[in-house]
Amino acid sequence: MKVIEIPLDKIIIPEHRARATFTPEQEAELRASIEKHGFYIPILVADNGDGTYTLIDGEHRIKIVREMGWDKIPAVVTEKDEKKISLLNILANTARGTQNPMDVAEVLRKAYEGGASIKELAAATGHTESWVKLYLTLTELPDVYKNALRSGKLKVGHIKEAMRLNDPVEIDAALRSVLVHDWNVNVLKYYVEQRVQDLRRAEALGNPEIVGPPPTPEEAQEMVQYGECMFCHRKVDRRQLMMPVICPDCRTLLEWLLDQLGNPKDAAETCYKALNMYFSMQQKQQPPSIIQQQQPQQEEKTIPVEEKSNIKNVLEQLGITEEDLKYLKLIKAMKEVFG
Repeated sequence: MKVIEIPLDKIIIPEHRARATFTPEQEAELRASIEKHGFYIPILVADNGDGTYTLIDGEHRIKIVREMGWDKIPAVVTEKDEKKISLLNILANTARGTQNPMDVAEVLRKAYEGGASIKELAAATGHTESWVKLYLTLTELPDVYKNALRSGKLKVGHIKEAMRLNDPVEIDAALRSVLVHDWNVNVLKYYVEQRVQDLRRAEALGNPEIVGPPPTPEEAQEMVQYGECMFCHRKVDRRQLMMPVICPDCRTLLEWLLDQLGNPKDAAETCYKALNMYFSMQQKQQPPSIIQQQQPQQEEKTIPVEEKSNIKNVLEQLGITEEDLKYLKLIKAMKEVFG
């Protein structure tokens, strides 16, 4: 390799090459560095043997010096070898800036078809072989999804998640929903998990047709917007759902409360009031057992008017209302169920 000054008009910039996307701030810093310190990092080119050179790395530096009025630029010149050029281009760019995934994918494809192995590409990029295979797959996508990757409407993570569906029709439906509803990768991941469960369930039953065709974007949006509560089985906004990390005792308690009290919000309110009253009585040193002794037996029988009057007087003296009695009965029932 040698370093020489090359005329800018002799440098050919390939259409398909990995490009680092600089922010305006990064580009301003590079320009300021060149203006202050000069050009101390040469660009990288390959000699075409006809007086022209193919750029491997340094497109942003060429752009800046051209705007500054330069007509030549320092360059490291290497031999013309498609496989080597592609690998060097990837190496030079994947560690810098934010790459357009389709640019990287196109260069990987070119290097792969030029004879580079998956292992070589993985080593050159510093990524795993599965990463290389995923990026090679990007070049096989329909143009609508390639363009979406270039524009940033799709991320590589979207493609990776959609590929878990293992069916072109399902993958297409998932990616269409992403574009229609502007889903992030996590939302698509949830959709794929639900869809995979449905497909596996149908397969286990030996009747794949029961799952139906892939959801439309509207149906898919409803799938990801609502989830089923594992206790009350209502459909609620997924943002209100929590991860079910719970022990058997707590699960039994929750299921019993819902069975006794119905609607979760009403059940929570009833429990809150019952426990508030219970703790208040504890502070007054008037345990519920005193009240329970004063309550009539649950078995149906006729209570004399005089006895009813006495019970009412005792409850009034203790400051217990009929609503309080309802909560006391709940507490008693909970003690009987859970000990």
